[in-house]
Amino acid sequence: MTGEIKTEKLNLEEVGRHFESLGYKVRKLDQPWRHVRGEISHENERLFLKLACTEEIGERTRNERGFNENANSVWKKYLKCFTTPKIFDEGYYLGKYWFVDEFVFGKPLAEPGQKKTSISEKDLEAAAKIAKNIMELTDISLLPKDKEYLKTVRPERLLEMSEEWSSSSHRDTKKLLRFIKERKGDIEIAASHGDFTPWAIMKTKSNNYYLIDSEAAQMGGLKFYDVAYFYHRVYTKLKRPDLAETFLDKFKQTANWTEKNTKEFAPVLAGRIMGGYFDAERDGVTSTELNQEMEKNLLS
Repeated sequence: MTGEIKTEKLNLEEVGRHFESLGYKVRKLDQPWRHVRGEISHENERLFLKLACTEEIGERTRNERGFNENANSVWKKYLKCFTTPKIFDEGYYLGKYWFVDEFVFGKPLAEPGQKKTSISEKDLEAAAKIAKNIMELTDISLLPKDKEYLKTVRPERLLEMSEEWSSSSHRDTKKLLRFIKERKGDIEIAASHGDFTPWAIMKTKSNNYYLIDSEAAQMGGLKFYDVAYFYHRVYTKLKRPDLAETFLDKFKQTANWTEKNTKEFAPVLAGRIMGGYFDAERDGVTSTELNQEMEKNLLS
């Protein structure tokens, strides 16, 4: 849905006391938006806390825990170029879900809104390989009948969301909507992270890549959604079209891109551009001008 996500400001002192009572040492807590995030420790092991600020947001947080657990167990042998933090503990605080996982000693490839962003070609290539690796989880996670069913549902959901974004935007997006309607039959199903951005990829000093913030991950998502999402965010939010194009080129190389893939990708990217107009009017970071430029390039 395109509506605002309802959040609740939690009392950090009370949160801290709760986790101290569970045997953790609380080093630092903050609440930038939907979650209280914390650096905590247990028996001198440094850990990361993520506490949802509402029960509804907690459902998404549980999804992230599930993704991380699977990545470190049933999917582990299939993950070739990334890992996720290992889950240490989980529970509820006043009905709100939390988990504690491995503390990643690294930095994101970039931060949203960061000025003078620079992501190396090597890291963009790594991001492309990670996106491909996530898609490869589809066939080990979905039955053929599930995939067949979702192919009838997901394109309609994309169109529905695009119509919601369109009605909530001040821009004329009729051409984009028509583009999606005419090409929704080309959309395929694949696993996706759902929030695949440079700030969701942590790189350690030993050059290992950790994927975080998988609250929106699903095994039956839109094929190439992560590719479109990363491409769009770098292009319009980091305001680096050059880096976005390098990433897309790297992905096409690693995925042996075909003309069929171009057709599958186009309506998914159109949906992202539609969402970009919605974001630009609200987040103060996404560039409307670059979003327009991307739309022009896609529709031309």
